Parts: sequence; structure tokens; C-alpha cells
Amino acid sequence: MKYTDHVNVFQGNGEIDLPSPKGIAAKWFFIKAGCGNTNPAAVLPFGAMSVGPFTGGYPTGYGDHLPNSHSRPEHFPEGKKLIGFSHLHQSGTGAIGFYYNYAVVTPVYDTSEFRRDYKDEKAYPGYYSLKTEDILCELTVNERTALHRYSFGKNGGRVKIDFTNNGLLIPGQEKARVNELKIQKEDSFTVTAEAVIEGIRLYFAARCNNEVSVTEDEVSFSAPEDRISEIKLSISFDSLKAAIRNIESALSFDETRKAALKKWDEKLSLIKASFDDESLYEIFYSNLYHSLIKPSDWSGESFVYEKCKPFMTDFATLWDMYKTALPLIFMTDKKVSENICETLMSLGEALGNIPNGFGITDKFNEHSYQARMLGAYSLITAYEYGIDLDVRRMLNVIRTDIFADNKRDFTVDGRCASHTFMLDMADACRFTADIAKDVGDNELYELLMPLASQWRKVYSEETGLLLDDSEYYEGTKYNYSFRQMADMKERIEIAGGKEAFVRLLDDFFGYGKEDTVQPTDPHNYKIVEDGMKLGRFEGFNNESDTEAPFSYIYADRHDKTAEIIRAGMKYMFTSGRGGIPGNNDSGALSSYYVLNALGIYPLAGQKVFLIGSPICRSASISLSSGKTLNIEVNDNSEESIYVKRVMFNGKEIKDFRIPANDIMNGGTLIFFMSDKP
Repeated sequence: MKYTDHVNVFQGNGEIDLPSPKGIAAKWFFIKAGCGNTNPAAVLPFGAMSVGPFTGGYPTGYGDHLPNSHSRPEHFPEGKKLIGFSHLHQSGTGAIGFYYNYAVVTPVYDTSEFRRDYKDEKAYPGYYSLKTEDILCELTVNERTALHRYSFGKNGGRVKIDFTNNGLLIPGQEKARVNELKIQKEDSFTVTAEAVIEGIRLYFAARCNNEVSVTEDEVSFSAPEDRISEIKLSISFDSLKAAIRNIESALSFDETRKAALKKWDEKLSLIKASFDDESLYEIFYSNLYHSLIKPSDWSGESFVYEKCKPFMTDFATLWDMYKTALPLIFMTDKKVSENICETLMSLGEALGNIPNGFGITDKFNEHSYQARMLGAYSLITAYEYGIDLDVRRMLNVIRTDIFADNKRDFTVDGRCASHTFMLDMADACRFTADIAKDVGDNELYELLMPLASQWRKVYSEETGLLLDDSEYYEGTKYNYSFRQMADMKERIEIAGGKEAFVRLLDDFFGYGKEDTVQPTDPHNYKIVEDGMKLGRFEGFNNESDTEAPFSYIYADRHDKTAEIIRAGMKYMFTSGRGGIPGNNDSGALSSYYVLNALGIYPLAGQKVFLIGSPICRSASISLSSGKTLNIEVNDNSEESIYVKRVMFNGKEIKDFRIPANDIMNGGTLIFFMSDKP
């Protein structure tokens, strides 16, 4: 099977268009924007370079969405028209504050408008094309170079390059600045540029197949006699020489396009899944595709620490990625996982803490209000999955992060502004302490264990939920009350025991409740505020509570986990531009779909996978350990959602939990499904 044939690059590019929810799925309430915010740019798996259509829209530079944080997005008519083709893009994010879209390349005639209609969009992994006026525009990419090909329908065509663009072009918003721009003609066909953008010095090199003209404010070249203009463009954090080397080593357009497609097919084939419903192949592999775009590999070009080291960027929404996207990578890609770990540890050593988000910007602590210790959770997850890293170095980095000045509220005062910070910090201390004990660092173990117990302070024994006196990011106390803590036994005891805990979960998911009405008007925030007061599950629209369905497992009600997961898979994801239920957040929602389709769910920072309710018929996963995990699902159907029995390597798994190291050692996981709990 050619896996790229099943990928719809446009999956999640637009406003959501999901099946009308029924049953338990109709009880959930969306608090975030109703759009996936992915983009169709040509990019390699974890590729540094990307190149795609630029319309100026939020947040990737593609489409006609205005900034939005809830309900359906507003649209601006100019966004339906093409400006050109830009480089470097976010994937599925919301308002993170920096949006790239550098070096806009535009094919024009002298009579062309600034914004033009376009049609005939086509894309597959590593390739994108459209037609504007009578110009066929094609894009592809290798590791460090974007390749453009423009076929003009008549004489008089030329191609412009705008090095002044930074970010989006949305009506009413001032254009972000590009500082210290210097453009230089290197030879008849080559131009370079240097600029400081978002605090980072970038180096550009572009080579064309006809002579380049450089004026003070424009770079352009005319189409050659055959009317086919080609350009190779590279961006480097290192030097102009590095950028020039990249374009000199690039193959032809068609060779590059074929190589990109082959790399994507190889990467997608790491998970070979089969389905009884043919339509699920597109949904699965499109989501797997969007799970493998970020972070971006810029190894050898660090702008924070030694350039010779691995260097990954665009952990733009690490508070979402650490739950699903990174565990999926750690499961399947050894080299990328090692590069991610080296990056996180080197950032921690250089900055004194690991940022909550990291991209091509010098604003390292821009997102400190989302969560705490995300880098620690990511590193610990990688370690538990057997990724090769220096464990004592990892412990030192995490220790430095825990005791950084910006976390003294927890370590000294024992009280954070947000109760979610208390949960983040406490379990990070617990998981780190466990590893410290395993490797013989008793001093660190003794230091962290008292801190690990502080999570109890923020739960109410009266309600069994988190306390009210806190700020909660993208949610309420309900959305955060059902995460899987390190000590779930005591967590459930605080709730009053398993039956009481199940009642709380049932209320949260809406069992016995009336259907909700989803917000659609971006000007009416009150409906969102009122909906949040329901204390309801966010329905896969946001990652704040996506782990909550699996908490039923700890109260011996896996049947409820199965009901929630299968309803979400049926009603919250579909094919096409509207097929992702909320901001994809650098692949976090897409990887959530992939993992649930396989019937396994990783707990970040913990040594365990939880069993869900798979929708696949079978799967073969090539693991980063070099082993293979095979999944077989018997008697699966739309009605048979309950796991009657599950076997792993010949042993029945009765508690629906499998140690992570067992999973990573490979074997066969067999599900026996039923239509009855």
C-alpha cells in the first residue's frame, strides 16, 4: 500500500464541518475555536523548510480566517485571494504571537493585482500547486531548501521576492517588522538577504534560472524563453554561506518532489493500519501526516547553544504536544526523539528552565502561564520509552527547572496561583524522584518526595474536585479535575471512593444531562462563559481534558472509557478541511486520533499505556526500539465498542494498563470486542 495515497493534506485547514453529534457526544461543550488551523504547505516530516500559499490569514498565513479563540472564526474576503508563496509556517496553532511566512515569492505580470483569485489547488505530501491567472504554480521541498516552479501561459511573466514580510496580513493589524534587512546580488542568478526577525538573525539565499534584478525594495527576475521560472530558496540560522550551500546541493524540482513523496511514504509506513470502513484510511493517515510535521529539525543551526548539536524548533504548543504528539514520536522515531531530547536538555542548561513553547523567536518565556514542567514530562516520557539519553544529565536539567526562581511559589511557598501548576509540579517531582531512586540518586529522591505530596492541597474533600480559588487556563476546575495523577488511589479516595468518582466523571461527560448548543458566534462570548459553567468535557475540541476519559479505568469502569472514546472518534473527526474539531496545535489533536484509533493511550511522564477502544481492524507499529507492536482486533464494529478481553503477548490484561517498557519491547496486543459492557 502507498500510504501517501490516503493523505488529504487539506485535512483540518478550515472551519469545522463535523457529523451532527448524537448520544453522549451531544452533551459536550466546545470552548475553543471551531477550526483546525492546519495548512497545506509542502514540507518534509519534521522538516525545517516549508513552502505554501500565502493569503495573510490567521494563524498559518493560509485561508481567510481572522484571529479567533472561540466559536466559528470570522472571515475576511481578501483572504480568499492569493498574495504569493511564503516560507516557514505554524501548524494548527492559535494565538502564539509569531507566525513566520518569510520571503514571499510571487509570480506576476505587470498588470497583476496584489491579491488575485486562484483555483485548482492540488497537494500531496511534499508537493503543492494551484493556478492563478494563467500561471501554474508548483512547490516542493527538501530538508533545507524550497523549490518553486512557475509556468506562465504567455510572455511577460516575472517572479518577485519580498523579504520584508513577517507574519500575517490581516485587515486592521499592523505588519510585523523585519529589522536590519540587507539584500545583496551575489551573481547574475543568485541573491542573498540577511535580517533580524523576532529577535533571531536569519540568512536567505535564492537562485533563479534567469538573471536577477535587485533594487532597494524589490528582488525580481523575468521568466526565460520557455516561460518556466524556477527558484531555489533556503533559510539558515547559521550564515549566508550555509544558505548558499543548501541551494547549491538541491536536486531538480521533479527529483526533489519524488524524493519528498518517498520520505513521507516511508515515515507514514511506520504505522500500518487496516480498517473495515474504507473511509477511515483517509482520516487516519491524514491525521498521522499532521502528527509528523512538528517540531522542525534545524540541527546544526542552534541560535541558543552550540551549533554542532541537534536543534529542534516549533514546540509552539508544548502544553498540548507533550500529551500525545511527542509520545507518538517517542514510540516510533528513534532519531527524531533523540534530537528532541537533546534540544530540551540543552535549552534547559542554557536558559535555566525549559520553556513551555519554543520557536524561531527570542521570547523564550512568552507562554509560561499555560502550565509547568512540560519539558520534564516530555523527557521523562522519552526515558520511559527507552530513548537513549544521559539520565543523570536529564535529572540535573529537571532539578534546575524545578528549583528555578520562577517556581519558588511551589518549592518555597507551597502554593501556586493556578492549581494546575500545583498538579504539574507535584507529579513532575514524583516522576523525577522515582527515576532518581532507580539510578541511585537518593539525595534527589529525598529532596523531591515531600514536594510531590503537595497536590493534595488543591483538591476539595467536600466536592472531590479541584478548589475554586484558582485561575484555569482554557477551561475550569472540571476540565483539570480528572487528569491521571501519580497516586490515583488517593485521588479517588479524596472523591469519596470509586463509585463517587464515577458519579463525578458521569456529570463531567454529561450522562443523564441535556444536550448542549455549541457556540458559533465569535462576538458572543457569553455563550462560552455560560457553557463553561456547565463543567462539561470539551469534546476533543481542546487538549485540556483529553486524558479524562481514561480516568474511568481507575474506578473499574472501562466501559465508560470506551463509550466516550468511540463517540469522540465518530463525531469529532471526519475527512476534509473541516475534519479536525479544534486547533490541531502542532499535531496534538491529530496524534490523539491516531493513538485512539490504535486503542492505546500514553500517560505523559508515566511508565504506562492505558487501553482504549480501537477502531482499527489491525495494525503493525514499527517502534523506536527496533521492535514491532502488532495489534489485532476481533469482532470490532460500530456497535461492538466494549473491550470484553484484551491479551498482550499471551497474558490477559485485566486492569487495562500495560507498562511502557513492555509496549516498547513489542509483541502482540489482541482485543476481543463486544456490543455489551
